[in-house]
Amino acid sequence: MTPLRAGIIRYASLATAIERALGAERPPECRIGHARVTITFKRIGATRWPENRQIDFALRAAAVAREILAEDARRVIRQRATRAVEIVYEDTTLLHGCAVVARWECVVPAA
Repeated sequence: MTPLRAGIIRYASLATAIERALGAERPPECRIGHARVTITFKRIGATRWPENRQIDFALRAAAVAREILAEDARRVIRQRATRAVEIVYEDTTLLHGCAVVARWECVVPAA
């Protein structure tokens, strides 16, 4: 039986390129795994956006991410351009002295 491969690779340069292309306030965290690409936007207030704005931004972020991945010089990265892209929004607020974390996730399937 072949062992399960579930490694995760982080690429700051890809996150910066995606952030620049989207005009996000803060660079997202990009994790590239064998099954999917995960892009996490933290502290941009997206968990409080209206649902249609959340979905629109997620679809645009996934399209931009796929485009950037497809244009990368590294073959390992280019291969991930056809995988599902998970967009995550995380916001933290302080409520009565407690940190409250809101998380929103959307998996945009491969085309």
